[in-house]
Amino acid sequence: MLMSIGNPQMIRNLNEYLILEVIVQHDSLSRAEISRRTGLSKPTVSSAVQNLIQHQLIAEIGQDDSNQQGRKGQLLSFNPAVFYIVTLDIGADYIRTALTDLSGKIIETGHFVLEASHTEQSMLTHLKTHMDQLIAQANVTWNQVRFLSAGIPAVVHPDNGTIHTLLPQFEPYYSALSSSSLASLFPCEILLDNDVNLATIAEKEYGAAQSVQHMVYVSLGEGVGAGIMIDSKLYRGLSGSAGEMGQCFSRSVHGERLEEQIGGAGLRRLIQHYSASHTDATVSASISQWDIPTLMNQARQENPDAQAIVEQYGQQLSLSLINLASMLAPEMIVFGGDIGEHADLFIPTLQQQMEQYAPVCPQLTTTMLTGKGVIQGAAWSGIHRAFQYIREDMLVVGGKILFAEQEDKE
Repeated sequence: MLMSIGNPQMIRNLNEYLILEVIVQHDSLSRAEISRRTGLSKPTVSSAVQNLIQHQLIAEIGQDDSNQQGRKGQLLSFNPAVFYIVTLDIGADYIRTALTDLSGKIIETGHFVLEASHTEQSMLTHLKTHMDQLIAQANVTWNQVRFLSAGIPAVVHPDNGTIHTLLPQFEPYYSALSSSSLASLFPCEILLDNDVNLATIAEKEYGAAQSVQHMVYVSLGEGVGAGIMIDSKLYRGLSGSAGEMGQCFSRSVHGERLEEQIGGAGLRRLIQHYSASHTDATVSASISQWDIPTLMNQARQENPDAQAIVEQYGQQLSLSLINLASMLAPEMIVFGGDIGEHADLFIPTLQQQMEQYAPVCPQLTTTMLTGKGVIQGAAWSGIHRAFQYIREDMLVVGGKILFAEQEDKE
């Protein structure tokens, strides 16, 4: 028999989570203040608080000195270290790692390079050793880690976590990065998502797009992708494949995809074309040795050749953004990724082209979360899942036991 809606256990669970939410939203509150803010009776609050303390979700942190009359109550505060979240940012040739608590505070960070010589098994072994060291440095054990939240350069199905596409350099690690493979390695729940989607969430929650409802995050690096926010909600599309901007064609399906034109390979090719056409052989030879970081550094130092290449890149990118703005009309476009983090150098070119040819011209800006967007988005995803777990599992154990007992009696 199903539990009837509104049974006492369910009501207690709802009250406990309501109280937890109120405490999380404030640094500290007394029982009396919780009662005032929630409208719950003081006995109900006291009972719920006791259960939350037993679950180690909250703790008493001292007396409430704001009460000048009568007996001083104890202040209660959320315990963000009730369990932890491990986050991964898996890039083209690196994996960034972090350990966070439920407040989003980063406790430890790490980084290691994906070597070309790594096999699937050696990469997993390296990752496991690295993660063991990371949590040990924070004096945390795997028993205290509830979720591992990872951003990967792939289309991730939002319902089952299956991976649809990866960058070519990830083919050796295809099965290693699946939810089932990571779950066999780490004793916690695995959360997988597209890396650009996570960076988009982070930009909306913590970065440049906090004040807008409709935005697009464009990641420009070795790969090219986009994350789309509509009415402050991430739009995932069919099977989670929305935003695969790099897979679009600029002219015909027989030509290059955008990723080949405006990704890392396209920009390096632009450098070489410019070098080959330069009239000064000495300068040409020097430019031909530039990589992308050198190009951006030279442009910031107002090297005219570097500025000319960056302007050409902006011209090449502008057609895609005009099309994007025409279809989605976002309030803001945020640029991230190894190339996109330097977007302030080519935004003037983009702005000029979009004002001339696009029906609307959104605000163009560079990420505020340089190098941290995917990690912070993964942390947000982990925290979101953590509070769902608290609400649906930790605080309803009594309800589940009651349900089982009722079935046994029947």
